[in-house]
Amino acid sequence: MGYVLENWGSFVGVLGFLASIGGLVYAFLARRAAKSAEQAAREARQALTSAISSIDVERAVAIIARLMELHRQGNWEFALSLHQDLRRTLSEIEVGIPSDLAEHQNSIREIIPQITAIINLVNRHIDSGGGAPVDISSLNETLNGAQEGLELLQATMLHRDEHRGG
Repeated sequence: MGYVLENWGSFVGVLGFLASIGGLVYAFLARRAAKSAEQAAREARQALTSAISSIDVERAVAIIARLMELHRQGNWEFALSLHQDLRRTLSEIEVGIPSDLAEHQNSIREIIPQITAIINLVNRHIDSGGGAPVDISSLNETLNGAQEGLELLQATMLHRDEHRGG
């Protein structure tokens, strides 16, 4: 007992040292867990963004298919509203494309003014009350090109997600 009383300061020092080491280990593990949680949140956000983008691309492809049918039927009023919906959807796709697919973003960026030009043609047609606004096959060729670009984007996104394990 006398030994303990004489050296109690050393024991307290050793206990303090052990507590400090324990605190450092705890801080290291907490920091590591926080980094893991941050990485998991980033991956979840990327997966959600990719899923939303994929849905938007599918929607745009479906709108294009419907528009080509409406062009052939000459249903210009309904086609006009769908063209506007397509342009909005393309804008949403453009801003939602991940940075690793920038070449597709440029492709979408080029399609949007083409859709705007079609909207202008259809508007002029409706306002004039005349026949077909332009050669329908020309309109559908533009839409076909847009659809092709969107399908390529969709395939690329799917391929990328499969390789990421998503």
